[in-house]
Amino acid sequence: MTARTMTRSFVGALLMAGVALGLPMASLAEDAKDVQQKERQLQAEARQLNADATRAATTPDGQRRLDARLAKQFNVNESFVTQLRTDHHLSYGQATIALALSQQLMKQNTKLNQQQALDKILTERQAGKGWGVIAHEFNLKLGHVVSEVKKADTAATHIAGKPDKVDQNVAKVDKPDKPEKIEKPDKPEKPAKPEKPGR
Repeated sequence: MTARTMTRSFVGALLMAGVALGLPMASLAEDAKDVQQKERQLQAEARQLNADATRAATTPDGQRRLDARLAKQFNVNESFVTQLRTDHHLSYGQATIALALSQQLMKQNTKLNQQQALDKILTERQAGKGWGVIAHEFNLKLGHVVSEVKKADTAATHIAGKPDKVDQNVAKVDKPDKPEKIEKPDKPEKPAKPEKPGR
């Protein structure tokens, strides 16, 4: 082989290696975008759940029913949910996310019980990590968590009932009266054309 052929082969091999290494990098960037998008969706769903849970929890019975419904959804004791809200100061949305992630973690590592899995998730959260980062680090699926939050929100909405409607008569603003049309003055009549002589 000549030096020129060897150089071309070497450059070709470098280009192939670069392409091979570049693909996983692009894939990682797409994964990061997907995680960010799902985390935004998760936060929006959690905010909606919090709003509906706040309406439902206006009575002690509503609060108890919310805790019981969340406990049933994740197959845990009702006091477990209450403890998440009171001791860890988690909203219903945050508690639902933590429970959903911990249940996935338990399926992934069957040696963990509910409390151990939850402790791992909450430790990461207390370290200031977002839910998407936590899910990514433990290789958990955020899409599943979004579904669980939606399910909890459906229950909270049912417990809360429909939000009060604003009185339609109060909400409408009276439209101002239309001004009367101003009549246009009549056009002056055109003078008759004088007849030409000789006709």
